[in-house]
Amino acid sequence: LDQLIYIPLPDLESRESIFKAALRKAPVAPDVSIRTLARSTHGFSGADITEICQRASKLAIREAIIEEEGRLAKVEAGEIGEDEGRKDPADMIITKRHFNFAMAKARRSVTEKDLVLFQEFSDKQKAGRGKAATDFKFDDYGA
Repeated sequence: LDQLIYIPLPDLESRESIFKAALRKAPVAPDVSIRTLARSTHGFSGADITEICQRASKLAIREAIIEEEGRLAKVEAGEIGEDEGRKDPADMIITKRHFNFAMAKARRSVTEKDLVLFQEFSDKQKAGRGKAATDFKFDDYGA
């Protein structure tokens, strides 16, 4: 049985919950406000928000790798000791700067035109149900 179900875009509280879920295992800087991110993503879908989180995370990881590669090159060149300049993993966090970059690249996958079409479809589906379907009851006579 095929069904089409319209799920509206997330409201502020839902967007905040999506950010928290997407970042639950990520080391986010304490000064990053999830509420501010949620307020800034009105009209974004859950997938759009997840993409923002992934982009910020990947940027932080990429920077940490580049920094470690530079450190290892200095170790190989004998410029620093093997443990010198090594970052504590607790210091490798996703910062506001990472989110600024991710938000600059963010896009809404659902346009205003899409929303109008979804609403029209929903209205047609409600109107098409008809009285017979909504008032259906089996009779008590077993027929």
